[in-house]
Amino acid sequence: MTSIRQRLLLGLLGATLLCVLGAGASLYFSLLEETNEIGDLQLRQLAVAVPNEFAPDTADATPQDPEEAYVLQSWDAAGALVYAASGKPQLPRYLLDGYTRIKVNGTRWRIYGVTRRGRYVQVAQTMTVRRHLAASMAWRAGSPLLVFAVLLALMMVAVVARALKPLDRLADSVAGRSPDALTPLPTQEMPPELRPVVLALNGLMQKFDEAITAQRTFVADAAHELRSPLTALKLQLQVAERATSDAARSAALRKLHDRLDRSTHLVRQLLSLARHEAALAPARLQTVDLGQLLAGAVADHGALADSREIDLGVVAPAQVLVQGDPDGLQVLLNNLVDNALRYTQAGGTVDLQAAQQDGRALLRVRDNGPGVPEQHRVRLFDRFYRPDGNDAWGCGLGLSIVRNIADHHRAEIELAESGEGRGLCVTVRFAPVTAT
Repeated sequence: MTSIRQRLLLGLLGATLLCVLGAGASLYFSLLEETNEIGDLQLRQLAVAVPNEFAPDTADATPQDPEEAYVLQSWDAAGALVYAASGKPQLPRYLLDGYTRIKVNGTRWRIYGVTRRGRYVQVAQTMTVRRHLAASMAWRAGSPLLVFAVLLALMMVAVVARALKPLDRLADSVAGRSPDALTPLPTQEMPPELRPVVLALNGLMQKFDEAITAQRTFVADAAHELRSPLTALKLQLQVAERATSDAARSAALRKLHDRLDRSTHLVRQLLSLARHEAALAPARLQTVDLGQLLAGAVADHGALADSREIDLGVVAPAQVLVQGDPDGLQVLLNNLVDNALRYTQAGGTVDLQAAQQDGRALLRVRDNGPGVPEQHRVRLFDRFYRPDGNDAWGCGLGLSIVRNIADHHRAEIELAESGEGRGLCVTVRFAPVTAT
């Protein structure tokens, strides 16, 4: 692919060359026309200037300039040749009264004939002489054009090089940066044509910076959170190894299995968070029925709800369609249901609902558990945050995953108390469907 510099230079130089060639051709044909007019005038003047008493022994009236080499002939009324220029080709008598063009022995001639006072005078000149004369005049007149064309080309090269210097500076400033140097590029000294490019680069670098910062934060948080359960696993293993009785060893192994389950849950949540932090590709969007999604969640979590004697069900089943990623929405709902079941007391209730409200689809999970004080709700979406006083174990990543998936679906999340003055109600409101 040719560069912008090459395109500019080739385009401008080509346009200049075409203009010069066009000007030269126009000048040549214009001068050729002028030369023909002058030559015709000279032919007529020579024919008129021949005297009546012109005799063969009269002095030669033929011009000596090779560019004005004419063939002058004269006949009397009887058709006898009275005069012919010496050393010139002899042309036939054409009995003209004006101009014409002929071709004799492969040579084209321009002839003028006139009859005056009983004498027929014929004057001829080759077209080659006229073309050479026009070309010589065109060269003398057009050579300055070529000089100026060369000067113009040099100036164009210099102008293009100077005009593209901001591009070179921009390339140098980007190439000289390290992966960690993502500060915005300056736009004050950039020409207007480059400012959109620089602004787009700055926006891209800002996104890179945010992604790298989020990745570093995620890695640091994950390392911090994994250190504690791994340490606890090692300590619990040591307790099991030091057990002096089968009962103590069994109790230690049960706690070890419990800690392994927690660690497995933490790793699973971390992987889910990393997976759903990436932007949602448009190709993954499908029509999802939230009613079927709720029914699947009840079937998947029914065993856990029964083990804790929690009433898990769907309120007013309905078909509610949204455009989204089925896997992502399934993960979102599973985390909401898992949290509700985990923090609701035995014998409690967890209700799931899908509906249309004000032209927007919504997904709602409501429980009658202890709930979350209003001052702590704003932090529930932070990674690894868990309010104090919770007996159920967890890693504090569930709602963070929910927030990421909701953001990628352009959905809003509302946290409120359940209708009974306790518990927690989580509502996910999807963006309204725009007509296409």
